[in-house]
Amino acid sequence: MRGIKRYIARNKIWIAVGLALTWAFVKMAYAERGYVAYGGEWLTLPLILMAVEIARNVVGTARYLFEMEDDYEPDGNRRNCI
Repeated sequence: MRGIKRYIARNKIWIAVGLALTWAFVKMAYAERGYVAYGGEWLTLPLILMAVEIARNVVGTARYLFEMEDDYEPDGNRRNCI
């Protein structure tokens, strides 16, 4: 339960944005169709949360890769390398 609370606290802004966009997209889709049906508009919130996780992973990986360049001495000798 603690993990769920932590996830919600960490992503509360993205959850709010996703819910607002889902509501808007569902309203537009229902108006366009003229009847109640379930379609891809319901995937808005999960897709936003997945995109945020992917972006965080990409940023973390990029930071890791750019920090690896600091492990080399100017004369070519390695330090702090595994």
